[in-house]
Amino acid sequence: MSRALVVGGNGFIGAHLVQKLVDSGWDVTVLHKYEQPRYSKMPESVCFFRGDLTQESLLAEAVKGQSVVFHLLWTTTAIHEVANRDPVADVQANLVPTIHLIEACRAAGVGRLVFTSSGGTVYGRTQTIPIHEDHPNNPVNAYGVSKLAVEKYLQMFNHLHDLDFAILRPSVPYGPYQNPLARQGAVAVFLYRIAKELPLTIWGDGSVTRDYFYISDLVDALILAGTKTLNNQRIFNLGGAEEVSLNHLITLVEETVGRKAAVAFRSARDFDAPRVLLDTHRAETVLGWQPKVPMKDGLAKTWKWMQKTIL
Repeated sequence: MSRALVVGGNGFIGAHLVQKLVDSGWDVTVLHKYEQPRYSKMPESVCFFRGDLTQESLLAEAVKGQSVVFHLLWTTTAIHEVANRDPVADVQANLVPTIHLIEACRAAGVGRLVFTSSGGTVYGRTQTIPIHEDHPNNPVNAYGVSKLAVEKYLQMFNHLHDLDFAILRPSVPYGPYQNPLARQGAVAVFLYRIAKELPLTIWGDGSVTRDYFYISDLVDALILAGTKTLNNQRIFNLGGAEEVSLNHLITLVEETVGRKAAVAFRSARDFDAPRVLLDTHRAETVLGWQPKVPMKDGLAKTWKWMQKTIL
């Protein structure tokens, strides 16, 4: 039986990944500071460690004997401006603990470390669309800088210590379990606020684009990245293959909910990339992955969950 540690396993992405791994017969361990996911229940078969990556003895115990370690935990994912306001705190809260995790994986001889980086921030202001993995990396916010630094540390540990790794650069995943009260996660936030007749805040004129993709597609990619034989190609873009502006997303959500949105436009923020459309051919070629869930179907699934769970 394959063994996996999911660091951040009770978060939005982690809860879905843990359930899929358990359903597929994996022996799963979760390391998280929260005992249960926000909107679901952790499977009873999961071994749970409550804590974080600063607790070295706990970390050493959690990584022991693991075939794959999935690193999903990041403390400033809620809002990128938090990292910009205090980049030192961001490094202390995210980069330094992640290096502890990498060290622990190396010491324990973990089979592979899979890291979720960021396809929306590590490239910065892009020169070409769609964005290939070989595009220059010039992040314009501290969140992207820290994510990119982790990528470089993984490459260094692979070179020096032969640590096996894979890096996923997702665009914007969405779906059930995503917190609609957060300041990030446009799909969940828009669904909730339109349903509650609350105004939406748009930074800029609504022309900013992202290639949103459904959570099950991201989970499939994570498992493939943890299990497929890899050679030199270890960094993979993930996205929905469709460039969707905020204005168009509002229209799609209005159609899904059956209600019009009240929208307040504010000045654009200089740390938001104006366009993100990722080239995912490498993931398709090496991992055998491609997004399966169309945007309208994913929105309908998320809306159905939200109606049953939150509204």
